[in-house]
Amino acid sequence: MSEAVRSVMLAGRGLLRWPGGEERVRYRVTIGLDNTIGAIYVGEPVPQILTRPSRHGRIFLHMPEGRRLALNVAATGHLTPDGPIERSLDGQDWWIDTTPWLPFETPDRFTLAMKAGPVQIFESHATPEEAEEAYHKWQNVETAEIRPPFGRPTRLK
Repeated sequence: MSEAVRSVMLAGRGLLRWPGGEERVRYRVTIGLDNTIGAIYVGEPVPQILTRPSRHGRIFLHMPEGRRLALNVAATGHLTPDGPIERSLDGQDWWIDTTPWLPFETPDRFTLAMKAGPVQIFESHATPEEAEEAYHKWQNVETAEIRPPFGRPTRLK
């Protein structure tokens, strides 16, 4: 029998922005079903801005679905949230995303939805081919499907 989902992971390619710069990054953000942000991971290569401590430094991880998360950087390089995940329809007005773990459809994105143990993973992609390629990089996936912006999902496993 499959384990019950206890947390959700939002993953994909996003934009790390700070005063004076920005850089494309791979990210993973784990969120509990109580909206508590757990682990935050930014993949290799790690941008230079994340190698020095910064608290309330206006460093934001922008996710392609119209979400962003302010980050604090510890001296050890450990990332923590500097507030809740926020959401915007136009990138101008931001408000607290009260259920950041719920996926939502965006007209130009494909969502790779997977379950691995107690974690439900939602990874955003520009094309279904990119989503399927990303699926093969994950391990211990019990179920997986690609959800198009509109229409029926394609089951992978």
